[in-house]
Amino acid sequence: MQGAALNRKKSKFHDIFRQLRRNVPAMIGLVIICLLVLMALFADVIVDYDVDVIGMNPSEQFQPPSAEHWFGTDNYGRDLFARVVYGSRISLQLGVITTAACLVIGGLLGAIAGYYGGLVDSIIMRILDTLMAIPAVLLSLAIVASLGPGLRNLMIAITISRIPGFARVIRSSILTVVGQEYIEAAKSCGTSEARIILRHILPNALGPIIVQSTMTIAQNILAAAGLSFIGMGIAPPMPEWGSMLSEAREYMRYVPHMAIFPGLALALSALSFNLLGDGLRDAFDPKMKR
Repeated sequence: MQGAALNRKKSKFHDIFRQLRRNVPAMIGLVIICLLVLMALFADVIVDYDVDVIGMNPSEQFQPPSAEHWFGTDNYGRDLFARVVYGSRISLQLGVITTAACLVIGGLLGAIAGYYGGLVDSIIMRILDTLMAIPAVLLSLAIVASLGPGLRNLMIAITISRIPGFARVIRSSILTVVGQEYIEAAKSCGTSEARIILRHILPNALGPIIVQSTMTIAQNILAAAGLSFIGMGIAPPMPEWGSMLSEAREYMRYVPHMAIFPGLALALSALSFNLLGDGLRDAFDPKMKR
């Protein structure tokens, strides 16, 4: 029985991957994500943080793109290619960690609300509705303003602002599964509620959770860049793409490459995660398969 169930799972995931592989935009997004991840992992090998990323060299400020400085230099003579490379590490780290935190907290709240229903569902969802009534950017801005700028506080603010969306998606997925016969059979066998939620319900609601997670990474990267752009996120000299764009505002008309390359990196990262999310949504949707 276990072997048959394992084979069904393998067949299902193989079918999903085959459907995803046929989606050219999704595969392009996946390739870009892989390149960004490799760039972030090997940032220390590619460039020198102390010399190229934060080291100031006034004699080389505002250099255009060249063989020596692929993306040119900024107003302090820092190499923009090196800063964009290290910026990928910060942005991906922030996007993945905040999304994982949203998934754990929002997933738990959504699973509890969807499984128990009634008063528990009403209390949890009304609290989350209150948070959703405030635009995510404004809520993040208010939290960062109260806690102070910085990477940790930025992660806390973005996580809190994204939890309601995760909880709603997972709750709706749970509601489609919780009434199934195998759930009733597990209850009649005396299986604990925690085991039912973690072992039987959440794995069968995995498709929407994966899609939501993928797209939320892009949203969180953009939100962090936006807060850093207005000075409420990661402060210079740490090379975050949003703060790099903020530094480039003053010189955009005369030194456009200062804004072009971090802007392209930010746009490509968000686009790639959205393309992959769209592809996963199509792969998990049985109607798209037919």
